Amino acid sequence: MALITVKFNGIWKLYAGTDRAVIEVDDIDTALSQIEKKFAVKFEEKLKERGVKLQGSILNYSYIVLNGKNAKTLKERSVQDGDILDLFVAIPGG
Repeated sequence: MALITVKFNGIWKLYAGTDRAVIEVDDIDTALSQIEKKFAVKFEEKLKERGVKLQGSILNYSYIVLNGKNAKTLKERSVQDGDILDLFVAIPGG
C-alpha cells in the first residue's frame, strides 16, 4: 500500500470542500474507487444545487492526472508513496 495525495482542482476543490486528501491504495483504480465513495455525494449535491443532474460517476466528468501524466492512458496502474493524483473538471470543447 502506498500513501498518495489526491488534489482537487478548479470547481472540484469547492465541491469536495477541500483541496486535497491523502489516501492509502495499491493502484489508480482503487484510488478512484475511494474518491468516488468518499466525495460523490458532496459533488452530486453541489451540482444539483446548480441544476445539473449527474449522470454516472463524477470521474466521468474529470480529467485525471497521475504525476503529470494522463492516468486513463497509463499501462502501469500501481502507485508509489508520494504520488500525486490530480482531478480536474473535464471541459468539453474544440
